[in-house]
Amino acid sequence: MSEAIILDIEGTIGPISFVHEVLFPYSTERLLDYLRKEILPEEQLDEILKENQKDFKNGDFAEITDKNDIRQIHAYLHHLIQLDRKFGPLKWVQGKIWKEGFELGDLKAELFEDVPVFLKQCKQKSIPVYIYSSGSVEAQILFMQYSIFGDLRNLIQGYFDTKVGGKKEMQSYKNIAQHISIDSKHCNFYTDILEEAQACSEAGWKAFIMDRPKNKKQPEHNFPILKSLLLG
Repeated sequence: MSEAIILDIEGTIGPISFVHEVLFPYSTERLLDYLRKEILPEEQLDEILKENQKDFKNGDFAEITDKNDIRQIHAYLHHLIQLDRKFGPLKWVQGKIWKEGFELGDLKAELFEDVPVFLKQCKQKSIPVYIYSSGSVEAQILFMQYSIFGDLRNLIQGYFDTKVGGKKEMQSYKNIAQHISIDSKHCNFYTDILEEAQACSEAGWKAFIMDRPKNKKQPEHNFPILKSLLLG
């Protein structure tokens, strides 16, 4: 019987503090310099302009009047970082900045101590493990490559980001199950967010809520609550 493990990153395999206190500030501080030296792909820029138009019409942010004005693009992306909006092009840019940081040795991904042990156990039992996070696939790979426990990429079967859909949408989980060719009832998702657990459960998955240090308290629910990925 085929079975798969799908893991969230923030609050599940890595502490929330690393994302919010290390990664986000790192990308925020270097965002303007990155935009000055790198030209955004047209597809990313178009998505940014579309998102900005929505916010402008809702009165949430000023309109970007010149797509070639780096200051305007920077101001808007900085605004989205502050909102922690799960927006593909922003995650793409952040991933590029983090890539430089990891490769330079400025960054090392913090993971909980049980993570490498759990991943190795899954490997030994031939249970495939996947990552599904709102961060870009590139950022996810960097997280596993440059972890405090060394390079763990050989323990991960594949990666998914919001290109398959939002993490609070049932269809996203159906898309993943179809992609990995494993029946939904044999897909096990570990997350720290109740809405994500509910969405994957509606898709027929098994969901587990992680109670890691500094995780936000979730509303009452009937999903299993785990402090560690390790059983027993």
